[in-house]
Amino acid sequence: MSRPAQNLLLITLGAAVLWITLATDEYLNYVKPGFRPLLVAAAVAMAALGAAGLRRDWHDSPGASPDGAHGHGHGHDHGHGPRVAWLLCLPALAIFVIAPPALGSFTAARGTDRPAAPPSPPAEGYRRLVPTGEPIDMTLGEFIGRSFETQTGMPNGLTDVQVRLTGFVRSRKEGDGWYLTRLKMTCCAGDAVPFQVIVHGLDKPADGTWVQVVGVYRPPKTRRPATGMHDLYGQSLRRIKKPKNAYE
Repeated sequence: MSRPAQNLLLITLGAAVLWITLATDEYLNYVKPGFRPLLVAAAVAMAALGAAGLRRDWHDSPGASPDGAHGHGHGHDHGHGPRVAWLLCLPALAIFVIAPPALGSFTAARGTDRPAAPPSPPAEGYRRLVPTGEPIDMTLGEFIGRSFETQTGMPNGLTDVQVRLTGFVRSRKEGDGWYLTRLKMTCCAGDAVPFQVIVHGLDKPADGTWVQVVGVYRPPKTRRPATGMHDLYGQSLRRIKKPKNAYE
């Protein structure tokens, strides 16, 4: 790979990252929203380095200097990088051509035979829920955390209210009901783990369909604490478009 090609590649990679962070929100498919400033800074730095390299190469070109012929002969053997560097084009092509989507039902179906650990509650703990006559919007993570507390003898009002949960549909291999699922991202898509709630009482839409489900918490039939199963008796369901940020 020639030196100008290396610099153009830096500019292309920087432009690709700026495209998915500023022009679109596709970066949310890969990292948490808080990484946006870091991505923008890194992309600007790459593009600036590439532009500076092109400017230097232009000034060092034979036509830009009286002794350019001598300079070109001296640097000819050192102006090329390894061919494997062309592989750096693949991320840019993937972003501009393929644009990999956020992880979904296929990922959630892998390795979910064992339930995910409940998320840690806020530092101040979960506030007690009070019925308002309207469904309370809640993340799957909070619902699972409150369900875990309820199962371990720490009531927090979850049994007294209607909740509205958002996620995608996934079939359940055993037992009745189906999974309402959302992937939780800690840093990036590579560490995403599925949070899932078993929905009862409603017909299952097609796998992968994004829905909002209104229902009430259903305590587990077994009296053993912390079963790892978190159930919702569904009362209504609405199909929705995939959220801008598909992760929690």
